[in-house]
Amino acid sequence: MDALVRLIETATLDQRRETARLMGKAPRTAKGLLRMAERALARAEAAIAQARALLPPPRPVACGPNCPFCCHVRLAAAAPEILLVLAYVDSHWDDDSMTALMRKAANLDALTRGKNEAERERLRLPCPLLKDGSCAVHPVRPLSCRAVASVDVAACRRAHASRMAEGAPLYEPQYQIANGVGYGLYAGLADAGLGVENVEMNAALAVGLGKPGLARRWLNGETLFPLS
Repeated sequence: MDALVRLIETATLDQRRETARLMGKAPRTAKGLLRMAERALARAEAAIAQARALLPPPRPVACGPNCPFCCHVRLAAAAPEILLVLAYVDSHWDDDSMTALMRKAANLDALTRGKNEAERERLRLPCPLLKDGSCAVHPVRPLSCRAVASVDVAACRRAHASRMAEGAPLYEPQYQIANGVGYGLYAGLADAGLGVENVEMNAALAVGLGKPGLARRWLNGETLFPLS
């Protein structure tokens, strides 16, 4: 257990230092910002793999394609993570798919804007980035998504059906690592004098899809997204 605690602390502190180092020096670039966000996701994945070796889950992690039960709750992330998702969509979607996603995001945002966790759980509306039951941006999904890993898909199904009245068993080390890297990301941004806003995904997609240059504008201090 001591090794696991050290692993979480190291991942958190390393992310803070790297974010502050990369974002605290001029010139800050949109490419550098997105690369920093990618490195944060990679750091979390590497630490999660180490945690599974140190303290294996009691059963195999059940998460996988066509298992969208956790993708119906309120999701918030740091602005660089949101910008990375937007950049991924822009580079992978064709015009028709982008138009459909923009319409879906706008419709969902109209229903969810300003709703708290409990209200969102009762609504049980799907993330607009779900496609055929799977995450369409899985390689760049935010740390908040990576934190959730269940060992019982039947429990996830029941949690979804009950609108989260019944919980699902999570692999706690993964939750702590992903959140730790997230804390390091936020702290590093603050150290670098950048924004630390917590951004809700539906609202961010509704205002950010199809708009180039957002990363540069965010680095220049603009408030781009509704705060969660």
